[in-house]
Amino acid sequence: MASTRECPSCALEFEDTGDVERCPYCDYEFPQRRSSVRWVAWFLALLLLWPAIKGLMFLLG
Repeated sequence: MASTRECPSCALEFEDTGDVERCPYCDYEFPQRRSSVRWVAWFLALLLLWPAIKGLMFLLG
């Protein structure tokens, strides 16, 4: 299922099939997200939720 994506350089929308690396209009190269960044984001989210989880366990236990 194709979705629309907006280019940050030229602000034109185009269909994104999932494998688009460049804007078809202005040739803007989209940055690729590394998997290490995704893992760090999940780790930081868990660290932020840790006090809430501990508090909930204290209230329930």
